[in-house]
Amino acid sequence: MHRVKGWTAGLVSRIDWMVSQVENHESLAASAIREVRQSAARARVQLSRVRRDGEALRARVAEAGESATTWRERAGQCGDDEPRALECLRRARRAAQQADELGRRLGEHERVEKQLSTDVARIDERLCELRERHNLLRTRQSRAHALATVREAGAPVQADTSDLFERWETHVAEHEIAGDCPGSEAGALGHDAFAEEFDTRDEDAALREELRDLRRTQREPTAAEENDDA
Repeated sequence: MHRVKGWTAGLVSRIDWMVSQVENHESLAASAIREVRQSAARARVQLSRVRRDGEALRARVAEAGESATTWRERAGQCGDDEPRALECLRRARRAAQQADELGRRLGEHERVEKQLSTDVARIDERLCELRERHNLLRTRQSRAHALATVREAGAPVQADTSDLFERWETHVAEHEIAGDCPGSEAGALGHDAFAEEFDTRDEDAALREELRDLRRTQREPTAAEENDDA
């Protein structure tokens, strides 16, 4: 018992050490994955903002272009009112210049948006890879520790397990004998088939002898039948 307790305590301490190592590695891996996940979340939020800004910028470009077209049309509608026509053309020119500037900004914005979208996709792919490796290593580590635990257990566990089942089987057999369970292996311990064979043969011989006596008695004439014959 003391040997088993000592072995058990040693095994528990080794398992605790292995678990602590697993927890350390897993904690570091989980921390790295958490940082990547947070970076991916921030990048996605930023990408969403950039896309909204791009949509607003495209709307402003379209609005400036429409404004330039409208002021040119108004300049043509002024007729002989040259000052008003010139002012309309001046505003049309400013709107066209604004549309050109906004167009350049939109081009740069779209380039950054595309790059950011590529970066977010790359981060998501990296995050997926890290999760897969994390799960795979956790599975391999659990398997390795399970096999190591079995090897550490070795013969003592096997011997203790065998003793356990033997004691259990003995206990069940004792109860079967006490209860005279028919058909059980324990009940069969008190059954002697060889002796039962002789008992059956002797009983059959006695029955045959009784049958012969009965038939002989039936064939013999009674005293009354002999007087009648006389």
